[in-house]
Amino acid sequence: MKRRLNSQSIHAVIPYLILGLILFIQGVAIYSLNAGKFLYILDDPYIHLSLARNIAHGHYGINLVEPSAPSSSILWPFILAIFARLPLFEYVPLLLNIGFALATLFFIHKIIDLIFQHTLSSAKKTFFVALFIIICSMTPLIWSGMEHMLQILLTVIVMYQLLEIQINQKLHKSLIGMLVLLSLVRYESLAISIPILVFLYFKGYRKLAATGLISIIALLAAFSYFIHSLGLDYLPTSVLIKRSLFSNRNSFDLFLRTIFISMQSRTWFILLGMVLLIGLKLRQKTHKLFISITALSITLYLLFGTTLGSFYRYETFIITYSIIVFMYLYREFLIKILSSTRKQLFTSIFISLLLFIYLDYAHPIIYTPKFSNSVYLQQYQMALFTDQYYKKNVGVNDIGLIAFTNDNYTLDLFGLSNIDVIDYRKSQTPGWMDQLSTQYDANLIMIYDEWFTGFIPNDWIKLGQLKLDLPVAIVAYKEVSFYVRNPAMVEEVKQLLEQFSRTLPEHAEFHFTQE
Repeated sequence: MKRRLNSQSIHAVIPYLILGLILFIQGVAIYSLNAGKFLYILDDPYIHLSLARNIAHGHYGINLVEPSAPSSSILWPFILAIFARLPLFEYVPLLLNIGFALATLFFIHKIIDLIFQHTLSSAKKTFFVALFIIICSMTPLIWSGMEHMLQILLTVIVMYQLLEIQINQKLHKSLIGMLVLLSLVRYESLAISIPILVFLYFKGYRKLAATGLISIIALLAAFSYFIHSLGLDYLPTSVLIKRSLFSNRNSFDLFLRTIFISMQSRTWFILLGMVLLIGLKLRQKTHKLFISITALSITLYLLFGTTLGSFYRYETFIITYSIIVFMYLYREFLIKILSSTRKQLFTSIFISLLLFIYLDYAHPIIYTPKFSNSVYLQQYQMALFTDQYYKKNVGVNDIGLIAFTNDNYTLDLFGLSNIDVIDYRKSQTPGWMDQLSTQYDANLIMIYDEWFTGFIPNDWIKLGQLKLDLPVAIVAYKEVSFYVRNPAMVEEVKQLLEQFSRTLPEHAEFHFTQE
């Protein structure tokens, strides 16, 4: 007799099918829009790919002639470096992220089972699991090629193991390892790791908590010592830029300014609401320790985290964390709501409206292919020009794709791979752009003018702009200006640009400056 699949097994597969279908549609659209070229939806993953490739050759930096620490993640470039010698290395972040997303859904399912036990039908549990495809912003983060999907997976695993302690008094000793890895993926994950270690300490697992804390501190300190021994700061340049905002203000002023900027994001207030809802449960005098440490985690992120990313990529892990906590603390309320079809329908509509209208999750999911296309039309075309036409050192503000494809030196004028830029911009040093360009023999400069107002030397010769004609784009600006420092090279570069401009795809055009 043929074995029949029960309804529970069928329901369990549905979230994976939904995720796969969305990824398939987006993938086909990306290849179609980009004339068969696969590209991530950000320039940033190519920074990690460049760094990882050099790590595999024994060098920590974007350019082989100097060290640099452009990655906010300690662990991610080293993970990628394992695969650096593979012929399809460029696809590794995509494949890893797909695997992380599938594993995330698996552990979300385990969390839903753990929280609701047998009080909900398999269909309703499937609804919750599928909802996390949106909550975790899975498909945009997969195509981002960044470490955020790994951060979310580790957060979900940590939450599952934390709830096992809370509900079943069952400790998974691997929890410490997960907390250490989470801290190494991104620094802001410490907002989760440290409070949970405090939770373990007061739960009686003192040696385990101490081991975890010592491990995290030791590994973070070891990495800081490593990059400092290379002549860099104790923190990656990307972290320094977010921390200083290119300002010489004192630490308290910068702290207040960072919070103010963070409050421009809608998710800041969603997280604040979560803290208040979680805090209300303290009146019940149960789960006090759990409530306190989870509220503390979210509060720490609100104060010190980064909520400035497109499609919420920086804060998605803490949103996922807070929603899981909410579901656990308000499980009886949710069960009552889901007990009737009418209430379930109302709740589904309300959640959908909240996510799709207020947080605008629909936008990045729908326009993911367009985001990739804007990278194709701008950064990829600049990389083609640098690699196939100009073939010399260049200065840019987005170093990812150009550094990944260019065998010559790529001068980073934004500062991610050049720590001197941070000091120059903070101190408003006159002529620093020309000084650095001369130092690194970069005669062609391709930048967003808006990022360097007041810094661009007057004697640089502007040849024109690469302009995009797109209604939707992920790139910071749709115009990139091309400058030449040496007047003797103007005609040579202009001829190359004329040849190059004839190869530009639709919606990208080079506009020469009128003489």
